[in-house]
Amino acid sequence: MQIFLASGPFRALRHKNYRYYWFGQAISVIGSWMQNMAMQWLALELTNSALLLSIVTAVEQVPVMILSLFAGAILDRKQKKRVILLTQSLLLTFAFLLFLITYTHVVRYWHLVVLAFMRGLVTTFDNPARQSYMITLVGKDDLPNAVGLNSMIFNLARIIGPAVASLVISTVGIEMCFLANAISFIPVIIGVFLIDAREHQKEENGKSVFAEVVDGLKYVYTNKVLLRTISLVLIMGTFILNFNVLIPVYAKLALGRNETGFGLLMSSMGIGSLMGAFLTAIRKKENINLNLLFKFILSVSIVYILLGFNKSYTAACILFVLVGLLAISFNTSANSLLQLSSSDDFRARVLSIYFLCNAGTTPIGHLFTGTISQKISPWAGFYISGLVTIVLTIIVLITTFKKRNLEKTK
Repeated sequence: MQIFLASGPFRALRHKNYRYYWFGQAISVIGSWMQNMAMQWLALELTNSALLLSIVTAVEQVPVMILSLFAGAILDRKQKKRVILLTQSLLLTFAFLLFLITYTHVVRYWHLVVLAFMRGLVTTFDNPARQSYMITLVGKDDLPNAVGLNSMIFNLARIIGPAVASLVISTVGIEMCFLANAISFIPVIIGVFLIDAREHQKEENGKSVFAEVVDGLKYVYTNKVLLRTISLVLIMGTFILNFNVLIPVYAKLALGRNETGFGLLMSSMGIGSLMGAFLTAIRKKENINLNLLFKFILSVSIVYILLGFNKSYTAACILFVLVGLLAISFNTSANSLLQLSSSDDFRARVLSIYFLCNAGTTPIGHLFTGTISQKISPWAGFYISGLVTIVLTIIVLITTFKKRNLEKTK
């Protein structure tokens, strides 16, 4: 067993502190995916509008757009363990409130908007805190494996969560998905509490938070690998990662499916995502580079275009497997590359920029795809997003090669 953990695809689990973190997350993310699906379906049932659904999903990312850079600067000064315990407790509270208002039949559309905003406010600090904490738990050598394993449980939950949620919604009621999510936060809170790891402590320099933000932006701008990776993440986050809007609309309005059909599409993407996360977990850190990211983003764009012209439910399930595989392969590889290319003093700030570009720009993408899906057709959101992504990626690719050639001639 020890030999398997030392060199196998689960090698990060040989670190006791990471095991506490990982097993707690394994339970919690199932509840989170149940809530994600239930909240999307509830918003669509209350409004029957792709645009209003896109507003709910966009509102959750607004705090990331506004506060993400400041969150990174603050987190570089704080103990990540304390932050994670606080954020996970708040997310538990929000899930329980959602259960109460749904169970008592007083839920209204504006409730979903407010709770989505509050959840987004907390996850603005929670996501970079959890991601930057992993290197403390496993070290640099096992970091890509830890990122991959974390993504594996996230995407296994993407398969299990929507399938369970669709069953729960059709049998005992949508409110039980929110209660299950609230309960699922308890194991991760216990796991993080048990962690005993010494964190890197940044030296006090007397700078304001704003000055720290500026330093973080300069650090990314002057590092070629970080800048180009962030550019690709920005494109991906804006035009591809719009699943919360595109898939329920595609399932209901394009393919004529109910919540079960929606859940199966989400699970199909989850299967592909799990495969992509596993491939990242077994990939050596030396093989994670910019060329790999270019291949992933161009490939997923092509699959999006195919979805935009597809009218078969079976074919959609197959294509969503590919979307999940390519999207997660891109995200986990970009996450690992950014962390490995960052110093300890800047890692949280670099990751906050990553989350700003990966999730903070999705309100723009949600409104973009929601409007296109409603004004043109449920298929248009896919093929237009795919085409825009290809054009922008080629621009970054050409710019990258031009800079490389200039550097060689100097």
